[in-house]
Amino acid sequence: MSRTLTEIYNEAVEARNQYLELTELTNNSKMSIINAFTWVTSAAIFSFEKLMDVFMLDIATVFSNRINGTPAYYANALLKWQYGDDLVVNEEGTAFHYPTIDEAKRIITHVSYQEYYSSEFKDNVLILKVATGTGSNLSRLTDEELIAARAYLNQIKFAGVKCNVVSRKGDVLVPRVTVYYDGAVSKEELYDKIDEALTQFIADMKFDSLIYAQKVIDAIQSVEHVTDVYIDPNAAVEQGIFIAQYDDNDGLGPLQKIVRKCYTSSGYAKQSTKENEENLLPTFREAIALKLDSEQ
Repeated sequence: MSRTLTEIYNEAVEARNQYLELTELTNNSKMSIINAFTWVTSAAIFSFEKLMDVFMLDIATVFSNRINGTPAYYANALLKWQYGDDLVVNEEGTAFHYPTIDEAKRIITHVSYQEYYSSEFKDNVLILKVATGTGSNLSRLTDEELIAARAYLNQIKFAGVKCNVVSRKGDVLVPRVTVYYDGAVSKEELYDKIDEALTQFIADMKFDSLIYAQKVIDAIQSVEHVTDVYIDPNAAVEQGIFIAQYDDNDGLGPLQKIVRKCYTSSGYAKQSTKENEENLLPTFREAIALKLDSEQ
């Protein structure tokens, strides 16, 4: 931060008085020639320091807005990736771009990133988690698409940067709870409404966010005619909010109870498809037990 004009003037006078050859010019009058020269010089120094303050602020703003090479830069670049198109270099050889913009080929719709320290590389590694689709219909990239996305990232990344792109099948959400209702609608109608509420809950989730067990319960509780959502400790099959997660090799892990919260492995959740690895996992309807509120 620049000094005030008075501070600069006083320091200049103090420095000037250290030279014996100038002592005979000492004069207490502010209008004296020596004091006038000192004041003008101080004003010039003050103006220069003010300009430097403005320059430093401008430089700081430029650097704070420049994201080249940061995790956010790579996440944004993946959202602009066009599957099947080749990048070209500009005439200066300083940047890549696509000859034409084709939104239909930008298949990556969601990206999150995380950095962790690798003891193998003795450096930070950037992991970019991606998915395609919208709303509650998110899915992983195919093997061919994932290979192409990684090739694209290797082409644009800065030298020395260690990063990787991962895309996994959705985490399977299983709400094993007992739902009491007022009996004003049929079970089939209520199951439909609960399906809609949980599907909307999944669609409203931020990509790669936490899943809170209580928020899943609240989504069910918000359905009209539902009077209570209860986790029965005496149920034949353990109740609670459960989740099963895939790994990078499409291997489905065991069903785990969400005690309070958990991170999604894939970045998003879904209902069991009852296919392949998920054939033993219940759908929302199969997991939820409906009971009239008059029942014990």
